[in-house]
This record gives sequence, structure tokens and C-alpha cells, in this order.
Amino acid sequence: MTFTVRSLLDLAAVGTTSLTPGIGEDRHIEWAHVCEQPAPWLWLGQHALVMTTGIGVPEGTAAQCAYLSGMHDAGIAAITIDAEMPAYPFTPEALAHAARIGFPVLQTEYEVRFVTLAMTVAEAGQRERAARVRQTEQLYAALGEHDVDDAIDALLDELGRILGADLSLHPHERGAGPGAFRQLGAGLWAAPLLSPGEPELQIAHSGPVDRTLLQHAAAIVDNALAVKVAARRSDWLHGSLLLGDLCDESVASAPSEHLVEAYGVHPPYLLAVAQHPDTRDTLDQVHAAFGSSRIPALATLKDGQVLVLMSAADPIEPLLGALADTRSGIGVSAAFTELSTLPNALRQARSALIRAHQSGRVMRFDEQEATSLFLPNDPEQLRGIARQVLGPLRTYDEQRGTSLTHTLRIFLEENRSWVRASERLFVHRQTLIARISRIEKIIGRDLSSMEDTAECWLAVQAAIGCGDLAPNDPAPEAEESQRALR
Repeated sequence: MTFTVRSLLDLAAVGTTSLTPGIGEDRHIEWAHVCEQPAPWLWLGQHALVMTTGIGVPEGTAAQCAYLSGMHDAGIAAITIDAEMPAYPFTPEALAHAARIGFPVLQTEYEVRFVTLAMTVAEAGQRERAARVRQTEQLYAALGEHDVDDAIDALLDELGRILGADLSLHPHERGAGPGAFRQLGAGLWAAPLLSPGEPELQIAHSGPVDRTLLQHAAAIVDNALAVKVAARRSDWLHGSLLLGDLCDESVASAPSEHLVEAYGVHPPYLLAVAQHPDTRDTLDQVHAAFGSSRIPALATLKDGQVLVLMSAADPIEPLLGALADTRSGIGVSAAFTELSTLPNALRQARSALIRAHQSGRVMRFDEQEATSLFLPNDPEQLRGIARQVLGPLRTYDEQRGTSLTHTLRIFLEENRSWVRASERLFVHRQTLIARISRIEKIIGRDLSSMEDTAECWLAVQAAIGCGDLAPNDPAPEAEESQRALR
């Protein structure tokens, strides 16, 4: 237990009371020393208890306030003054100043020798160090007894029992470096961890905090999570390959159901899709989140997106919600029971992802509203609408290696503004005019006509809704742009 000003005041044998009751009583005392100099902070440092007969205490309120402020600024824990000997006792105004800055001023009975206080603080320090060693040994013993297949919550509970605190894992709040302890509120501390997914360990602890022990606890939890990730990485890799093959329909549905069940994922299924510039980091976070929660799932990368196959019966909402908070939304398919329908579930999840990008939350396909007043929700119907208008243009792009579909989309998104569209495409205005002219000939539409423009806009939205176009279509490569001019 940390020895504080309150700990000292609670010991009747040292005959010490506070002249500033309730002020700074949680301040940590590590050592005690007599100092009769007028500037104790030049000789003593942090967490020291200054003991004085009053020789160094100056005369007058202003000088006494400066005296107390100097010790407070140096991190000195407190000062205790003899009850009878001072030539210049602290004035009420000086004590009020000490209370304002949070510096405790104590008074020790004349009969109590200062050596008694010093020995009391020293013995408390020895007991504290011995207790810290025992607790540290217990913390690492708990890690040694923790099996890689045990839930991480079991380790958190045991560490919390040893520390007399509540430990929990939460998504990492960006901005703080790994291992950098910070206080979130009264009695609540947090430390970002280095393990995959970079979770954050939060520690709720009443009373003084021993940061050394908390650092040990954070390192132990980090180590346990890293070991769990390493042990499961092989399974995750094989699961990733399996899910990729299922999405490509390169595995027969009958045996694939048994393969998926081997990973603990049972029907009815859900497929979630997340999109983020750093897909590898997102995949690691998905694995870490599902692994630490002991919820079976398969995850893979496909077309710049992270795909997650899971059971609809598992408590997945908190996990998806936490991932959506940091990954710009997640789209989730409707529940399905046959893995042969996984490609359709992927289209549904991608359709829901469009809405999720707008809201930054988890969006389920079966709860989203219609894409517009004029378009259906069914992916196949959307695909048919898109092909009626964009089919010839997409065929042209595929055969010629151009990106005219992208040009049309940007032109429409910029409300047919030649200036804004050319800036987004990084081409000259005349180049854009030539491209639009070619597009009009290929699709047989006049983009100066409101009717034809509306038809093309709905076709683009339908292609996005069925997953044929990404929600955020990437800009074409420079060499493709050059080919489009020819």
C-alpha cells in the first residue's frame, strides 16, 4: 500500500495533525528529512516530507506564501512543523494559500522526535517495497498459470484481484503512444497496448495508484494477447484462404460447410464488409477483436475490403460497433444458411456498406431503406438496371483498358461541371470534353439532356448498389488516363 500524508496522519504514535485539513492527503511520501534552510526545495526533492522546528520559516504572510509555493512546485509531499518552537508560526493567510495550491501543512507535537517520523516513513517504504515485490511476483505467476486457450477475461480478473482493481480491454483511442499511461478520470487509468489491434487496457482503482505495478499489469496483458495472436495466426491464415475461395466459388458448397464448422462458425451466417485505406491493419484488428472475445469468425481481404464471415447467433453487435467506430462504417448482409449463396451475401454487404460510409455505423442490408425512390434493393435487379445503360461503356473499358466509366461517374457527381470534374480527374478541360463526347457515342445518350443525365445517374447508383462499382471509386492510374485519350 502506498504511504501517503493520510497514512501518516492516521498513526497516533507520530502525534501529527494537519493545519490544512483535507488538503493533499493523497500525496505520496517516500522519505522524510529535517531541513531548516529558508529554501528547502534546493536540498530536497519529490515525495519528501520536510520536518522543521521553524527556524527556516520566514516572517510575514507574503514570505511564508512564497516558502510554501516553492516546496509545492518542487514536488515536496508536505511540511510538518514543531507545535511549540517556531519563532514565526504560519499565518492564517499563509495556510489559506497552502490550501488553495493543494499543499499540506502539518504540525507535530513537541514531545515527538523527528527521528520517529523519519523511521516511520522509512519502515513504511520498506513495507511498500516488499509488498510491491510480492505483488509483482503474483502478477507474473498469474501469467504463467494462464493457458493460451483461456479467455483473456480470466487473466484480467486475476490481475485485478491482486491489484485490488478492475481491469478491462477497450478499443484504442488514437493519439496516445503504446505504454503511455494517462488518467481518464477519478480512479480510472488507461494504457495503449502493442498487441495486434492495439487495444487499450483500462484500470479502475480507488485510492493512490502504484504506476509501477500498473505498468507490469499492462505488460503482462500485452504479452498474453500477443501469445494468443501468435497461436491463432495459423488458423486465421487458413481461415482467410478458405473464405477467399468461398467468395470466388472455387470450393464446393457441401464440403465447405464442414470446413467452416471446423472453425466454430455455424449457420445462420452473416457476412460483414469493411473498407479502409489500411486493410491489413483493419484485418489485424478484426482478428484481435474476435479472438479476444472468443467469438469464431473467418476474415479475409478481397478487392481492397475486409470480409468477415460469422454466425448470426453469436453476440457480435458490440464487436462490429467498435470496429465501425474506427473504420468508417461496416456493411452486413442478411442472414443466410447456405454457403452457396455467399456471393449474393457479399453483394448485399457491399450495398449496405454504401449506407454505412455515410453514417459511420453498422448497417445491415435487411434494415436499410431503398437506395432511392426509383431503385430497388435487390442486387440482381440493380445489376440489370446498370447494365442497360453502362454495359457498353464497361465493355469498352475492359477491351481498351480505359476508365471512361469512372470519368462518367465523376462528371455526374460534380453536377456536369467541366471545371470541377476536370480538377478531380487531373485532366485538361478539353480532354474531359473529348471523353464525354466519346462516352455519349458509346452509350447512346446526350448528357446535355436532363432525361438522359438522370438515366445515367441512376445507372451509376445501381452499379454501386449491387457492388459492381466501389462506394469510393479510385482514380485511374496516369497511364490509363493517357490511354483514354487515344
